[in-house]
Amino acid sequence: MADNEISSGFLDADVLSGEQSFTDITEVYVSVSGFGRLFRCQRYNRLHMLKALKPAYIGNPFYEQALRKEFDISYQLEHPHVCRALGWETISGLGHCIVMEYIDGLSLREFMAQGKLTPELARKFVQELCSALGYLHGKQIVHRDLKPENILVTYNGNNIKLIDFGLSDCDDYDALKLPAGTRYYLAPEALNPGQPLDLRADIYSLGIIIGEMAELLGDKQLAAVSRRCTRRRPEDRYPSASAVARNMADSRPYPHLYRWVAAVGVLLLVAGGYTYYNSRGTVLPPTDFPVYGNYSLPVDTWAQLTDSIGVERAVTSEYPVPAQRQSAACEHCREALYELREVR
Repeated sequence: MADNEISSGFLDADVLSGEQSFTDITEVYVSVSGFGRLFRCQRYNRLHMLKALKPAYIGNPFYEQALRKEFDISYQLEHPHVCRALGWETISGLGHCIVMEYIDGLSLREFMAQGKLTPELARKFVQELCSALGYLHGKQIVHRDLKPENILVTYNGNNIKLIDFGLSDCDDYDALKLPAGTRYYLAPEALNPGQPLDLRADIYSLGIIIGEMAELLGDKQLAAVSRRCTRRRPEDRYPSASAVARNMADSRPYPHLYRWVAAVGVLLLVAGGYTYYNSRGTVLPPTDFPVYGNYSLPVDTWAQLTDSIGVERAVTSEYPVPAQRQSAACEHCREALYELREVR
């Protein structure tokens, strides 16, 4: 480091000098039928993934362009359930590479094989896949290679991450179309050369995946959604990923129970509100309550005796009272009047 360079002491020399080298590069996956391979590596003490061509394809213009196409598509994507592309770099020994975020997880295929799938997780996964596909389709991008191997499940939170856009079809790349996907997951129209594909090809592949989960769980509701997704004619399938998501909401276990619980809850709320509204003005006071003096009489009787105006009329000369009212009760009324005046 030159004498005039300033270092905080927290970064290595290769970082400060602008060298952005990767370390601990380890091959983790090689595509059997495709042209790519994946590496795990570190940079600045953070894990990343690198996607590069197989040695046999390095330098081949067609496959070099295909890898670049994948980067151009994936770099524009920003979605919580889509793997992010971070950069395009040339690395010694690997050639051109896509730098991607590292996802700590396993494929959906491995997840299902380990017996971890539950009805609740299956529905969560499909909802997240529908969210990712809806995002892609909104950008006129068709994945074209949707299968459990290209769907990762994170260890932390069991969240879906969609990967591998090497066969994605975008309007900007009509001139470069590769044989797409694993045959089992391909929509029938994808097997007809020259036939254009749209988002419903992804809906078909999604339906195959849902069907695999339905078979594993013995879930009839999931199986019904899968059958609609995988109809032979594209126009007979769900028209969009969001339509699949809406039908998934109705395919929860015991859907009728959810509806009954919701209906009963609404009825209870309405009944409670009606009762409260009608009872606000009808709260009755107790019929007996303490009064001035030592007497405690029913409300209606005591009101006649202790009404301040009536008592005042009874004890003033302006309104003389009959002689028979001049009794102990009248004496009590006077005392009650004086006490009321003192309190007020």
